[in-house]
Amino acid sequence: MPREAIRAAATTLIVALSGCLDTNITPPVAGTDEGGVIVFASNRSDNNYEIYRVGADGLGLRRLTNAPEANDRSPVLSPDGSQIAWEREIATATGDFTAVEIWIMNADGSNPRVAVRNGSFNRSPSWGPAGEIAFSSRLTGSDQIYRLAAGATDPVRLTTGGAADQYPRFSPDGQRIVFQSNRGLDFDIYVMSSGGGGITNLTQLGGDDRFPTWTPDGSRIVWTRFEGELNGFDLYSIAASGGTPGIVIATEFNELAPSVSPDGSSVVYQTDRSPPFGLYIAPLAGGAARALRADNPAGSGSDLGPWWGPAR
Repeated sequence: MPREAIRAAATTLIVALSGCLDTNITPPVAGTDEGGVIVFASNRSDNNYEIYRVGADGLGLRRLTNAPEANDRSPVLSPDGSQIAWEREIATATGDFTAVEIWIMNADGSNPRVAVRNGSFNRSPSWGPAGEIAFSSRLTGSDQIYRLAAGATDPVRLTTGGAADQYPRFSPDGQRIVFQSNRGLDFDIYVMSSGGGGITNLTQLGGDDRFPTWTPDGSRIVWTRFEGELNGFDLYSIAASGGTPGIVIATEFNELAPSVSPDGSSVVYQTDRSPPFGLYIAPLAGGAARALRADNPAGSGSDLGPWWGPAR
């Protein structure tokens, strides 16, 4: 795939990551769900992005949403595995996006409902341990991070300024939020308290750093770094308190949007190793990667934005 196309696909994920609709339309195939489940967005059907779930063993694939007039992206499981939050891109008949909403449903695809609908572009939801949701919104003109308490309707703004603060992720204990921001010369990874204070830049190096996520014990952060056309997108990790980054996955392919397994041993990510984009799993400590599924032939659509959580 030409590098320009790769960058375009990555940019689509960067910006991506109505009434009640039919869901849970695909019966599950036998699987164990041992090791948890992985939710992701795919346009394998009708070139429209919908939310799917599959066991970490690659079995039990199930389509959870059916919204042909919208794109569903960036699903995340709640800490107990009972709910999924995701982005719903609202578009005109010509395909132009008019808004992006945050939706919630049960982990089996039932009871879908809107959580954030304000006419703006709201992206990258993340669950806290008390049922709160962090997300980025362009409500004030630039992407800022907001927090919505469980059961609340009015989000609280956590970041300010003209920079783009995006992709917030609660730490497992709910005390911190990691996010990406271009408040420097390029995108770096930042950590702040869940109330919005004490912002620290963890990646003050050259390169473009995005898509941060926590390990389940909260000790480390895994993210995607772009260092140039030659190296492309690779996965790195760093201690949550800062320090020297280490390489997790670095290949001739592009690795993006990591999510760590519930036991902290492995990471799932999207890659163009299976064109256009597919999902792979690798040991977090390093080692051979494997395809999550082998039944999505090349050219039949992309699988994007995986999230690995507990089965429920």
